[in-house]
Amino acid sequence: MISTERYIDPHSHYYLNSPSATAQKLLLYPTIIGRFSYQTGYLLKRSRFDSFLIMLIESGTCTLIIDGREVQAPKGSIVLLDCYAPHEYRADEPWTALWMHFDGLGARTYYEELSHRFGNIMVPKNLPGIHYELDSILKDFETRSDVDESVESIRINIILLYLLSVDKAEETESISGIRHAMIYIRDHFSEPIQLQDLAAVASLSPYYFSRLFVKETGVTPHRYLISMRISAAKYLLTASNLSVKEIAFQSGFKDESSFCSAFKKYEGSTPSEYRSTI
Repeated sequence: MISTERYIDPHSHYYLNSPSATAQKLLLYPTIIGRFSYQTGYLLKRSRFDSFLIMLIESGTCTLIIDGREVQAPKGSIVLLDCYAPHEYRADEPWTALWMHFDGLGARTYYEELSHRFGNIMVPKNLPGIHYELDSILKDFETRSDVDESVESIRINIILLYLLSVDKAEETESISGIRHAMIYIRDHFSEPIQLQDLAAVASLSPYYFSRLFVKETGVTPHRYLISMRISAAKYLLTASNLSVKEIAFQSGFKDESSFCSAFKKYEGSTPSEYRSTI
């Protein structure tokens, strides 16, 4: 379809999609996809448009209002918006975008994780791969009358996973240190471990290490360590005949009492009760 919106180049085009009931239950799916050239003066302001939006800025700069703040999305960036909430963007200069409204199973989870990590404007290293997948979806609608919903779902998943992926060559030393600490916990959870030990592994101060660890994992270093020990204990409770006391020591707890207390707190039952239900 050719766009008739004001301040949209008349050669701009888009395609609508009505997903099947199966796609709505099981898949990610596009609802509208297009490539628009926006002319200076364009303004879109909506209170709600039930979908999520990915825009790949191919040229120029898009101006957005996000949480009351004016921000710029330049060429080579990705804009990700929750269109269930109020949203606004405009053209202070000409710009072109390959864009897709999408929804479906896991769409909100993807959006919340991506926006939490990176915000609403991203400059991914794997932009060519994202461009290829978006362009392929657009071409499917341009050239085919029987678009395969499962294929389009895979393409959307690939795009979102590209956005989530971390370029290991670009990892900061601090983030790399957190990953080393996580590996250290995995390999030494049965030993006494102090915060200072983990901070030293990460080459960070204990204060900065704790803050960064929570940011990267969502839990404190202590919580991560205890979770690892509880997981080890659960395995031993189900796969061995060791006593609860022996399992406590092998899992890294200082005594049976602290083990039982932690296990009850995290699992809602005592170790013995857990073992009896398996």
